[in-house]
Amino acid sequence: MRAPKLPSVFKLTEHNRYKRFNYEPRTFNERKQRLEKRKKEIEKELEIEKKLGKNYEAHLRESINDSWSRRETRRVKRNSSLRVLLILAALLTIAFYLYF
Repeated sequence: MRAPKLPSVFKLTEHNRYKRFNYEPRTFNERKQRLEKRKKEIEKELEIEKKLGKNYEAHLRESINDSWSRRETRRVKRNSSLRVLLILAALLTIAFYLYF
């Protein structure tokens, strides 16, 4: 006959012995990430420059024009949204005065 087991708060069985955490702290270095991102951008530009050769200047002009047109499109969308909000506010004001 075996001796009775006593209850314990901490179980030291073989099952619990293998439950270990593998914690590796992660750090965030914003400057390092910005630098790596910039390096990748420069490498990409250099690859494009090698591919295009003499046409690289035309490519740069095209990319600048695309950037400006995107900026212009954003401005137009913002103005359009503002105009819709003003019209909606005017219609709600008119409806309010007609109803009450």
